[in-house]
Amino acid sequence: MLSDGKHRPGSVKMGYFALKFLFCNIFHKEWAKEYLPIPKVAKTLPLVLSQEEVIRIISCIPNYKHRTILMFIYSTGARVSEAVNVRIKDIDSKRMQVNIQEGKGLKQRKVQLSPKLLSRLRAYFRKYKPSVYLFEGARPGNHISVSAVREICKKARYKTTEIQKEYTPHTFRHSFATHSLEQGTNLLVIQRLLGHADLTNTLKYLHVQRLETGFTNPLDNLDLDLND
Repeated sequence: MLSDGKHRPGSVKMGYFALKFLFCNIFHKEWAKEYLPIPKVAKTLPLVLSQEEVIRIISCIPNYKHRTILMFIYSTGARVSEAVNVRIKDIDSKRMQVNIQEGKGLKQRKVQLSPKLLSRLRAYFRKYKPSVYLFEGARPGNHISVSAVREICKKARYKTTEIQKEYTPHTFRHSFATHSLEQGTNLLVIQRLLGHADLTNTLKYLHVQRLETGFTNPLDNLDLDLND
């Protein structure tokens, strides 16, 4: 299974831990890990959009609610599953915070509420008048589905073919983190805003941020004839 080329390392790793749980927790057997090694899963860098690309994508979406959802994810760094579960009462305009209730591991956190997002949400509320969840689906009182938000990005990709990136709603979370880092936000603050339990998960954004100051490419220091 590890070398047949038909299964990705991530899938094999999930199978590994499922078997371990079965042996240890169900059959109460000793787990001989030396006979079944854990496959190494390649670590990939997050896909990040430029600010110009974020503008282009949001601007191409005709539906007011759909544009607002992506603006919400980009502004708060919320996971798509967290964004769809935000209730109206979670928007605290007095303290300029958003209460993320359905975080990973059922952990709550508070993120900054952008004045521009607040203005947008007020206009959105007057237009759609949601009753419970901020972003309701077709049935009042129920939130929009995660798959529906993913479909928003899928349709936007057909309209932004000049952007050669397979972006998803999660890409806007990555872009929020990276752009925040590039404008000088402390890494520990970004960790808290993203809801990462381990700083290691936040450190990956150091590998994708643009180095605009304090770095000169060594090629630029060479006296070369570019036309030669």
